[in-house]
Order: sequence, then structure tokens, then C-alpha cells
Amino acid sequence: MLAAILLAPLFADHMVLQRDHLNAIWGTDTPQHVVTLTVEGQVPAPVVVQVTAGADGSWQLACPALPAGGPYRLHVKGSTEAVIDDVLVGEVWLASGQSNMEFPLANANESAREIEAARWPQIRMIKIERTAESTPQRSFHGDWRVCSPETAGEFSAVGYFFARDLHQRLGVPVGVIDSTWGGTPVEAWTSREGLSSVMNLAAAAPLAPAELASRAADYQAKVAAWEKTAFPADPENTGLAQGWAKPDFDDSTWRSMPLPVLWQTRGLEFNGTIWFRRTIEVPAAWAGRDLALNLGAIDDFDRTYFNGQPVGATGVETTGAYQVRRCYVVPGKFVHPGRNVIAVRVFDRFGQGGWAGPARLMAAGPVDAEAGLPLAGDWRFAVEHEIPLVSGDVYQTAPAVPPGISTQSNAATLFNGMIAPLVPYGIRGAIWYQGEANVDDAASYRARFTAMIRDWRARWGEGDFPFFFVQLASFHATPGWPLLREAQAQTLIEPATGMAVTLDIGNPTNIHPRNKQDVGHRLALLARAQIYGEPTLEAAGPTLVCTEISGNQVRVHLSHAGGLRARGGGAAGGGVGHGGGAGGDVPREGRGDGGGLRPRRRRRGLSSRRGADRRGRRRRLLGRRARASHGALRVGGLPHRQSGKRRGSAGGVVPDRWILRQVRTPDEKLHHAQPRDPM
Repeated sequence: MLAAILLAPLFADHMVLQRDHLNAIWGTDTPQHVVTLTVEGQVPAPVVVQVTAGADGSWQLACPALPAGGPYRLHVKGSTEAVIDDVLVGEVWLASGQSNMEFPLANANESAREIEAARWPQIRMIKIERTAESTPQRSFHGDWRVCSPETAGEFSAVGYFFARDLHQRLGVPVGVIDSTWGGTPVEAWTSREGLSSVMNLAAAAPLAPAELASRAADYQAKVAAWEKTAFPADPENTGLAQGWAKPDFDDSTWRSMPLPVLWQTRGLEFNGTIWFRRTIEVPAAWAGRDLALNLGAIDDFDRTYFNGQPVGATGVETTGAYQVRRCYVVPGKFVHPGRNVIAVRVFDRFGQGGWAGPARLMAAGPVDAEAGLPLAGDWRFAVEHEIPLVSGDVYQTAPAVPPGISTQSNAATLFNGMIAPLVPYGIRGAIWYQGEANVDDAASYRARFTAMIRDWRARWGEGDFPFFFVQLASFHATPGWPLLREAQAQTLIEPATGMAVTLDIGNPTNIHPRNKQDVGHRLALLARAQIYGEPTLEAAGPTLVCTEISGNQVRVHLSHAGGLRARGGGAAGGGVGHGGGAGGDVPREGRGDGGGLRPRRRRRGLSSRRGADRRGRRRRLLGRRARASHGALRVGGLPHRQSGKRRGSAGGVVPDRWILRQVRTPDEKLHHAQPRDPM
């Protein structure tokens, strides 16, 4: 029998409640015990609500709607009492998806400046700890953090920039619930009930242990073989021979870098190897005692030394090493009172490299004590080896992940562990950045993504709450990327949805573009236009309405194309391409044509989607209304679809002339007509 009242983890100091909303508050207590909520703060008199715990001890009550502001204090009294301090009331959003939503502010463009300026005490964020479960859970690990330069570096960058835009515009507190896990598919975030009509759940059932072990071993062997040919090998450890690990080495001429950070964000645009050194002052009481050296996650691999002695290493044999948090034990015989030196050699072989943190976990202290010396902050560094940045194209040859070997990728496991415990917390809506993990099965994405949106809305029971998502950014990877974008755009038929177009702000060689400022801003534009009373605000990218082919001319009609222009000056229409996947754009020089574009130059042999039946595509496009086709064609960095008439020398269709016109439609929202059937 329960002996004390226990609140769900969402209800803690610094939380944000949704304004003008009956907010559910729940927990457990002694069965049949009366639970009383008292709200104090910006109310004329304390608000009091009571409920009786059920036979199983669970209880839930509705906190009356409160005006924006705070701080409020919540007293919850049952068999014992809990007090929640510094509660704000404002706008609450759920931010979910995979790594580009998880991507921390510390790794975004101009991160040092952004973190220093992150002095917004009315912005709060809670990070849900990664948890994959076979059944729905009611609890999780995580706590609310107040935005400040000390905390913001660990915030979801997209979530932070979205919240900052709304806070500055609305002048009310903003809370973000960050429930993210990199490399995970949409079906993992959906309940089994929600997936039942779009997936064969029997085929998606967890594997038997023996089969799981066999598949995992086979896959890891294939990956290991592929990585040897796809990625550069770790160069020779020349720094060790130069004494870079020794405590008496003079590193005074080395530059400084604040950690944790990925070094490409500091202007070091290369892969390769960098050494880092940090001096710590060890208290006399710690001398001779084993120390726990917590360095956080390091991307990709490391060799770590303490006073010149090797104390730990994580190499290519470690699956997912870039996200493994390093915790090494330093034998007491190497620990001296006073000055001690930590040296870490980091090898990065792809994408961004360095220290992923989080900062709050970086510390050194006795293994049998909780207190430790903080290690976040300035470290000395020197470049040992520079390797040119490895292109994202390398993943075109990567072995496919067999189904069932990653628990976090299985159907419903992340819903169970990271979404179910949040229901029915009061939220205004959700923002979503995901899709990379589904590109190999893009044909099923629209159905699964739609099922997830409907599932979440049904669980919360608040009707069609706003759901805004991010288009996959440009990245040279597999041919499935444009098809996935097409599926994303088709989902816009769902009510109260919106898509932030990002095709023009991606990075062709990095699956994690660092420009998260524009991503958050574009999501905020959608919210402002659809929710917060700015309906005339242009919040959508140019949207295909229809196409016409006449002789050697293709005329593309667009809505949301007012002010269409190319980045960097010049006429819009600077590129016609497939917007991702293998290949590149066809450069075009355009001139205005009554709100549209007329390219002056033609290049043969390239097309928007290689290998497709262009005649069939032309027939499908003729006379059709809007197909919500963001992202299949780029014009001046903005997404549209391509059709064509004339066949080039390599079999591609290249029109003699393109004319893009803006079309005003009665409903200037993100979608204007029924999307076509899934491809």
C-alpha cells in the first residue's frame, strides 16, 4: 500500500502550465485518500480542488484555467504534502522526433553567442530521458530547466528558437517538452492501437532472443566491413609521442575551446583528430582515491589519459560510440593532491565531431562520493590530423538495418516510454522533426505519419490540436529523400497541420544542419499564422497549385509565392532539381514573367527524378490541382515539383522554358486541395 503522495514527474518546480486551459494534474497516493490541490499566486484567492484516489491509489484532478504569468505555487496534499514552486502559466508545446529535433543549442550556428544571449527565465524546457518500453508507462526521468546561459546549451535548438520567437512575440511564458531520440522511425512513436490499421503488427512483433542476437550480429558484421571502406581510419597517434598526454607538457601556446561543443561549430571544418587538455586541482582528501571521470558523450572515438596514464578508450568496436557517455575510473595511484592533468585524444571520422556533453554531467570526483569538480568550460586543444569532411553520400552504400534489432525502432516502444507518460498534460500543440529513419520505406510514411498524428490527438482528447512539422532538409543521401518529402507534404491534408520548408537551409554533406534558427523561426511563423491571431502572415513556402504544358513551355502555378526570390540576389529560379538524394540541381537563369519566372538557358541530361517515366508523370500532372508537393523541385532554394516535355541526351526530361506564376486561392493556408494518392 502506498504511504505517500507521489506526483507524476511533469509536476515539478519550474514547470509551465498551459494558459486558459483546464490542466490535468495526476499522481498516486494511499487508495481512497482525499487529494487536495491549492493554487496560490496571481489569483484573487487561493484555488482549491479535491479528488479521491481510486482503489489502485491513482488520482487525477483538473486545475482550473489560470491566466498567463506567475510565479504560482501549487500545494498538493493527500496522505502527505508536495509543494511545487516557481510555476509559470503560458504556452506549452511538445517537441518530438529524431536527432534534428534533439540537436542541442550548443552545436547550432553561432552557439556561443546564442547561449550567452539565452537569458529568458520565462522559457522552460524539460528533457524526457530516452526510454523504450513494451507497454505504456506512467512515469519517466526528467526535470524542468529555466533558460539561462548555464542551461540553454543542452536545450533542443529547434525547440529553443521556436520558444524564443513565440515568447518575444506573445510576451508570455513558454514551456517545451523535449521528447526525442535520434535515428528512430515514426512507427516507434505511435501506439499499437494507432498503428493497427497501417501496419502488420504481427510481423512487427519483437523478435525471439536467439533471432534478435543472430540478426544483430549479422548486421554488425556487415556494418563493420562497410565502415572500413566508407570512413577514414584513425591516423597514427603522433601526439602521444610528442608528450601531449604528460602532465608536465607545456600547452600554453595551445588555443582554448569551451566544452562541450562540436568543433565544426567553432570554425574547424574538418574531420580528423584533436587533442584536448584540462588541468584540475585535486583536494588533498582525494589523493590516492579512485576517481570517476565523467566526460559526457564524445563524437566519435577517444583515448583518455590522466597524468599521462591511459585510463579509458572508446573505439570503433563500440556501436553508436558518438552517443555513448564516457565514464572512466582513474586508479587512485595516479591521483595526486594539487595539480593533475586530463588529456583526451578525439578522433572524428564523419559529420561533426567533438564533445556532445551534456555539460552538467562532465565532472571528476571520487567514485564513492556524489560531489565532483566540474569539467565543462575551457579546455586547451591542438589539431593532430586534419581529414577533409566526409560527404553524406557515403551512406548511399550503407547496409540496410534489419527489422527488429533496435528496441527503440520497434513499433510503439517510444510511444510507450516517452509519450504515454505525458498524456494528458495540457499542451497547445506539437512540433515534429523526423523522417530520416523512414526514407527507405517512404511509400508507407504518409499513412504511418498520419496515424501518429491522429493517435496523439485521440490520446490527449483535446480535438485537432496544432501539429507543425519540419520538411527533411537537403542532404546528399539515398534517392528516398525526395519521396519522403512528398509523403510529408501529402500529410498536410490533415486539419491544423503545417510544414516548415527547409530545403533551402540544409547541408548536402551533413545530415544535421546547424542552422536551427531558421527552422525554429519557420515553425513559429506557422503557429503565429494559424493560432496566435496573425492570419495574414506569410508562413508557408511556395505551394504547387497546377501545371500546364504548351509546346516547349511548362507553366507552374504557385500559391504563397509573393516575394519569391533567389538567395544571394538575382532572379528566382536559380535551380531546378530533385531537392535531395543523389545528383544535383540544374542551374537556371530566370527573369520575371508577371509574378513568375522564365529560364533563359537549358541543360540537357538532368531531371528531377532520375529513372522515372517522365511521360507518365507529365500526364499525371496535367490539369491537376494542388498536390501539396513541397520539396520535389527547387527553384531559387524554394521547393516545388518538376514536370517536363523534352527528353535530354541522357534520357532526362528538360523543358525549353519554365514559367512560375503566383496564384491566389480562396484559402491561403498550407494546403489548397486534396493530395494525390500515395506513390
